Amino acid sequence: MRLAISATGKDLDSKVDPRFGRCSYFIIVDPDTMEYEAYENQSAVLSGGAGVQAAQFVASKNADVVITGNCGPKAMQVLNAAGIKVITGYEGTVKEAIEDFKAGKLTPSSEPTVSEHYGMRSVSRSELEELKEQASMLRKQLERIERRISQFEEEKASSGEVPKKKVLRIAVPIDGNVVSQHFGHAAKFLIADIEDAEIKNTQMLTPPPHEPGIIPRWMNELKVDVIITGGMGRRALALFDEYGIKAIVGAPQIDAIEAIKEYIRGTLATGENICNH
Repeated sequence: MRLAISATGKDLDSKVDPRFGRCSYFIIVDPDTMEYEAYENQSAVLSGGAGVQAAQFVASKNADVVITGNCGPKAMQVLNAAGIKVITGYEGTVKEAIEDFKAGKLTPSSEPTVSEHYGMRSVSRSELEELKEQASMLRKQLERIERRISQFEEEKASSGEVPKKKVLRIAVPIDGNVVSQHFGHAAKFLIADIEDAEIKNTQMLTPPPHEPGIIPRWMNELKVDVIITGGMGRRALALFDEYGIKAIVGAPQIDAIEAIKEYIRGTLATGENICNH
């Protein structure tokens, strides 16, 4: 005789799980010797058909009796077809269920006790927002990793290990033609591609409306490597760091092209961040 008991944990002191198809574990036990094995229920995460899969699993373990809290119609059908008796409505520990079975206190039933989709876990709004936030953080981490890979490839290319040239893209928010002292209020951004320490291409772009986080995200989408400005808030600095974009603050109010050239030469003199709010 072998019992299959839906359980919340891996041992005999665990509670009997009220869900059959979506229980946490199945404990297969010989009630005479009390020898048992615990199996994690792989069907619990399925979007559908969990009860049928769970029933097929306990049948494959040569179970004679199932003890659980509730059992749906399809799972009950599979268990009945396999000749497995089903005891539902049990509350207590796995050990207590075994003792009650041995004492003849439990009566099998051939009728389901719940609907087909019983036990499916709903996701609360707060949890959904938390998952979205985690997904956003993972995307940012992936972007940083990709940028680090790109930097390593650039270093290898400069050493001759990889026959590849990396174009450095620099962005400068401008007022007129000079470096803006607040990147978020600039009407235009000068984007310059640098190769072999020379400016190869420039373009003038209008930024999206100034809202928290928008411009750093836009810079990331443009694959900018460095931004040069006079001032930038702490939140923006943190976002650029997350995106792997190097932010140069405290740049003087000089011609944007000249600022880029000085940065390339390593002679760009910077002062305090004038917008460190």
